[in-house]
Amino acid sequence: MRNRKATTALLSGATAVVVLIAGAMITMMSRQAMATPDIAKATGQPCTQCHTSPPALNDYGKKYQDSHKK
Repeated sequence: MRNRKATTALLSGATAVVVLIAGAMITMMSRQAMATPDIAKATGQPCTQCHTSPPALNDYGKKYQDSHKK
């Protein structure tokens, strides 16, 4: 009986470690989004003016992005 409890506790701990590592990897590998709803508000245009299916840019969105690079 003790052996089963120890095994269960070990598996629970290992699962938690795997979840934490996976979460950290996803967070570190994610790219920061550049577009925000503020851009649509500032320009008065809908998001679809620049995006086909976010985050993908259409030709207009690519030109806008290139003209606003710092």
